[in-house]
Amino acid sequence: MIRHRSAWRWIAAAVAIMLTVILAIGHAARFLEGPASSPSKADLIVVLGGDGGDRGLTAARLYVAGLAPSVFLTGLEATPPGVRKPLMHWRAQVLAEAGVPLAQLEYDAASMNSWEEAVNTRRLMEARGWRKAVVVSDPYHMRRLSWTWGRVFEGSGLEYSLVASAPAFWKPDVWWRDEKSGQAVIVEYIKLAYYWVKY
Repeated sequence: MIRHRSAWRWIAAAVAIMLTVILAIGHAARFLEGPASSPSKADLIVVLGGDGGDRGLTAARLYVAGLAPSVFLTGLEATPPGVRKPLMHWRAQVLAEAGVPLAQLEYDAASMNSWEEAVNTRRLMEARGWRKAVVVSDPYHMRRLSWTWGRVFEGSGLEYSLVASAPAFWKPDVWWRDEKSGQAVIVEYIKLAYYWVKY
């Protein structure tokens, strides 16, 4: 009888663990999106690097809606120096064609990762006397950006809010069934762990 009860306890524990894993998998993408917020008035819209166009178009919509008077194009991740200028030009053209005057653009061709983008944005804001930034990136980056920007901006008196772009491929509720969404989620958890350890 005792063995019988013990076996049922092990089975119940195994079922509970399996249900927990299934629920965690189902919410993994939404957890990454969690820190995103609605856009609000700011001094600057920051468009993070690695953009395939969605971030730039989101930033342009925010600019046209009057949320901020300037747009900061940051970082090109690990792009070789020789192609940074053409890539910045391409991103600037996307913004210009969507309604952002080129005169309202600021550029950061130095940042190589999300941490450096936050550091260089803080420097620019402090130099210009700007107090608040709206930071635009893809939805699955929001959790890591919240961690990164929170640490970089800590004690500065500066504010930021995170606004997610809307890539057409992103399927957060069924990410494990979609190759591109699945890759984004898995890579982002690896990056998140790396940032927690490094910074």
